[in-house]
Amino acid sequence: MSDRDLLDKIDGGVARGEAVLLIVVLATMIGLATLQLVLRKFFSSGFEWADVVVRQMVLWVGFIGGAHATYLGRHIAIDALGKLLSTKKAAALRTLNYLVAAVITAILLWVSYKYVVAERGDFFRALGTEDSEAGQIDAWPFDTIMPFAFCAIAFHFVVAARNSFLVAIGRRAPPAEEVEL
Repeated sequence: MSDRDLLDKIDGGVARGEAVLLIVVLATMIGLATLQLVLRKFFSSGFEWADVVVRQMVLWVGFIGGAHATYLGRHIAIDALGKLLSTKKAAALRTLNYLVAAVITAILLWVSYKYVVAERGDFFRALGTEDSEAGQIDAWPFDTIMPFAFCAIAFHFVVAARNSFLVAIGRRAPPAEEVEL
């Protein structure tokens, strides 16, 4: 019997969505870069906007990949002390670490949201001026990945904190790789 509940299932669903989006963005990025290379090499042409879009898609791959790595528990972590503690004490320490990470990520979510709103406002203000260049691609639509990814990362950290807390209080068995021998 699995002790996964609704929150774990939602967390898994978000992670599946991240994986699908990561595959789609990466495939699109590779396809567009390849098309651009072929057009330049064999037809001496190409799309003016393609290089900018591919560079912006790298941002998407990085943020979506970071969110998915957080779900998988493969994010950057320093856990030297946790290896020396009992399973329940290590789980309590991980709970605290995950909560701190969730708070920091929530702050980054807010800051990235404010950044995108400011960039979007600058874009719309520039539409009415003669300074705006025709054919120029603005970055703000691509930057929208930042608040969404930080939201997903914060959510993954909150779920991980809750799960570690349940292990710490003995209400849930630790994951297989953490079981003491």
